[in-house]
Amino acid sequence: MPRIDISHLTLDNLRIHDWRQQALRDAVIKPELFYPYLLPCRVRLLIVVDGLDFSGLDFGLSTFVQTLLDIPGNHVRFQITLAHIFNATPDQLLAAEPRIHRRIDRFRFDLDDHFTSELYDEVLLFGIATSFVGRGNDSTGTPYPTDRLSDRELGRITQFLNARGGLFATGDHGSLGRPLSHAIPRARGMRLWQSTSAQDDLDQVSMVGQRRNDTNRLGADGVSQFDDQSDDVPQQVQPKLYSRTSGFTSATWPHPLLCGPSGVIRVMPDHPHEGECVEPSDTGKSLVFDGEALGAEYPPATDGGPRPLPEVISTNTVLSGTTSSGKQPTLSQSFGGIAAYDGHRAGIGRVVTDATWHHFVNINLVGDADYPNNQVKGLGFLASPTGQAHFEAIKAYFRNIAVWLAPPERLACMHVRLAWRLVWHSRVLEAVLTTREIKLESVSVSTLRLIGVHARDVLGRTASRCQSLRLVLDLVLERAWPELVPEIDPWLPETRRGKGDDILWFDPHPVLDIAFGAALVALKENFPDPDPKDAESFDAKQVEAVIAEGARLGVARAQDSVKGALRTARSRLKLG
Repeated sequence: MPRIDISHLTLDNLRIHDWRQQALRDAVIKPELFYPYLLPCRVRLLIVVDGLDFSGLDFGLSTFVQTLLDIPGNHVRFQITLAHIFNATPDQLLAAEPRIHRRIDRFRFDLDDHFTSELYDEVLLFGIATSFVGRGNDSTGTPYPTDRLSDRELGRITQFLNARGGLFATGDHGSLGRPLSHAIPRARGMRLWQSTSAQDDLDQVSMVGQRRNDTNRLGADGVSQFDDQSDDVPQQVQPKLYSRTSGFTSATWPHPLLCGPSGVIRVMPDHPHEGECVEPSDTGKSLVFDGEALGAEYPPATDGGPRPLPEVISTNTVLSGTTSSGKQPTLSQSFGGIAAYDGHRAGIGRVVTDATWHHFVNINLVGDADYPNNQVKGLGFLASPTGQAHFEAIKAYFRNIAVWLAPPERLACMHVRLAWRLVWHSRVLEAVLTTREIKLESVSVSTLRLIGVHARDVLGRTASRCQSLRLVLDLVLERAWPELVPEIDPWLPETRRGKGDDILWFDPHPVLDIAFGAALVALKENFPDPDPKDAESFDAKQVEAVIAEGARLGVARAQDSVKGALRTARSRLKLG
């Protein structure tokens, strides 16, 4: 079997400056990922701060950034640009991390060298500043607003979103982070960007009031302390669940943002005063910036279903009586922790907001620097095996954000890479086939189904269970039997789904597995021993065509099997 020669490489002499070199580094550490050698998809991320930074200090985002850089598998690599609205030192821009693509201080959305729709696939905003005083003048000499981005900047961001770019935005309690994000279309209505009342007792996002969003959970000492945010005990969250009944099978799924390799993500870091995510009350606005009309804020669906709108996909809970070192005892309540908007269904970009950037900064993940690193609060989630398990779930959420926000063509690229790799995973094909020389027509339907089941399980351990289902629905079933997709897809709105009691007698999930198994067998048949030297000329469209044809043949085989089963049922049940 041909392999790329990496015998001359070591971790000491291999310096990494971009996503290709990162792929080469992976080849040194895990060469099995590179048979056959295939470059991962590149997704370009711009991460912008205005007071937080990317250092290893308490309020740095270094852990979050490195989590994205270290994404498992070989289907995607994030090319990351770090940007600061104001002046930043090299350390604040994570100078010690060689995998960062670019660093920009005094960042401006209206400078071509800093931002255009063509430069990035996603923009992630982490705001803490309450004023942009001191930002100076734009290229025309006009002062930048002190309370928001300029109209020209907002227009550019809107154009980026309308071109299917993804956006993530967060702040903290009150108006922390308001100037950076509160005027951006869609994100502006998906979160509270300022206090709801001047009175602390009535403010939903206050710092000390009894209605504050205090999610701190008691640590081992049983005393409510502010620094409980830095221990290994997370808050429990309640994901929104999407159910689908097909045949006699009922399946329940979270939103893909909260779907990890180990199952539903039900934990987040805790904090004494979070912000709050909401569903927008006004969804009928048209967008105009800098004199240019940019369409509806929430356009109609392009898939025949209802207009997609933002939804709160996770709920956080405040326990009663939490004081967090001297604050007013809290009233028991719940609030939105994450909101998501699937703009892809309307032909535009997706948007995610989070209640607080405290879910992402070092002090809430890997401990408080004021504590010794042999104490729980100095280590955070790293302090115990249980904490480390929680941390893995939280890191899966981080990566899900960057995957889910990617434009459709980048997601399709990831799906092709994931399917391609599955063909050479020993458990997927070699465990159920007795020969390397295979023909699709000679493989039984039951074996095809077994291959599909194994493949989805393996894929779910590399990416997530939800991404596994999404891949099969989009890459396989949508091409082979699109009418069946609404019967399986749990995230489609009710109006897109099939109706009628007759569906209860048919479970379509085995067809999905058979189609997926057939697609993988077709890949193996058409590319028995791909040459790693051809990695640069890899033809994704050709692979997609092979997958589609294999899936169609698998569906046809499954339909013949169903017809035979129906004939047997008629005979045995005397249905006539």
